[in-house]
This record gives sequence, C-alpha cells and structure tokens, in this order.
Amino acid sequence: MKFNLKKMALAVMLFASAGVMAQTFGVRAGYVNSKETGSDAVSGIQVGPVAEMGLSNKMLAIQYGVLYSYLGSTYPGVVGTNHYTGHFVDVPVRLKLGFPVVSDVTLFAFAGPQLNFGIAQNVENRTVVFGSEVITNIDRYKADVDDDGKYDMNRFDLQLGLGAGLQFKNIQLQVGYDWGMFDLNKRENTEWKRNQLTASVIYEF
Repeated sequence: MKFNLKKMALAVMLFASAGVMAQTFGVRAGYVNSKETGSDAVSGIQVGPVAEMGLSNKMLAIQYGVLYSYLGSTYPGVVGTNHYTGHFVDVPVRLKLGFPVVSDVTLFAFAGPQLNFGIAQNVENRTVVFGSEVITNIDRYKADVDDDGKYDMNRFDLQLGLGAGLQFKNIQLQVGYDWGMFDLNKRENTEWKRNQLTASVIYEF
C-alpha cells in the first residue's frame, strides 16, 4: 500500500510539473473607479507587479499580482468642502482563457477572486469660519459613529470579478469589474459594499 501511495504521489507531481508552462512577469498600471454603497464613485490610479502562469492548455493561464490603488475626490460637505483620499492593496488571482485571433494577437477573458485591504481612508474638511480656514480630518478606519467602542469600518474585503482584454505580443489591455462580497460597515442596519471598475495596461518582461 505504501508503495502504491508513493507511485501515486510521484505521478501527481509529474503531472503538475508537466501541466505548468512558462511563467511571465510584468507591471500593471491603469485607472480605477470605486463605488461604495450609498456614496458617489471615486476615481484614481492602480499600479503594481503581476505575473502569469500558463497551464497545460495553451489557452489557459492564471494571472495574479499585488496592486496599489490611490483614490481621491472633492465634494461638498454639510459645511465647507470635503477632500477624500484612499489607499488600498489588491491581490487578484484570475483564471484567464485566451482566444488567438491572428499572429501575436489574442483576445482573452478572465474571472476570479481578489483580496482587498484598506491601508488608509481620510476625509479632510475645509471650512471658512469668520474669515479663517478651519481644517478637520476624519480617519474612516477609526470612526465610531454609534460610540460603542468599536471602529465602524472593516479594512478587509473579498471581491469577485470578471473582465476581458486584448494581448499583442507582450502588451495586454484589459477591463474588469469587481463586486465586493463583504459588508464593510460593522454597524447594524447599514450595509457598505465596495465595487470597482478597472482599465489597465500590462507590460510583460
């Protein structure tokens, strides 16, 4: 029995190693538009290293990476003007399916999960009082509106996304959309979910 288990384990290892083809590395940069439940959309940039691992079928691959997103917007507050800035890290893991069109040109679709972690979200309010500007800052991750001794907002989110793109040689153009799965608001009776649209360019080395 032990001998058979060893042979089975060896066969699995050989199959796995044969099934994985070339791996490529690159950098991704682009536009991100994020919308939280009940709020206006905010836009920004996204950049970071990515990699792609081909599978046994040349049409299949796994894309993954670590991406930094910066979001910013300006909007009217109850009094004065609010300036929002957000910093996030995304870790996407996508299954990619390619459809060769002509030489060096491939259309592809992708889908899969993405881990999202909020580094910082800050709202700066600027108000003029008796001719002087008064500036106040709110750290969204340290806000406690209902005063229950717990911060209202969760930093961690799981998103599910899909998208499509075009690859020409070592350059990819892609558009995707991610739906937030978790309620980011820890308070009762109020749900915050975060979805985002991305449009990116990937350059593979």
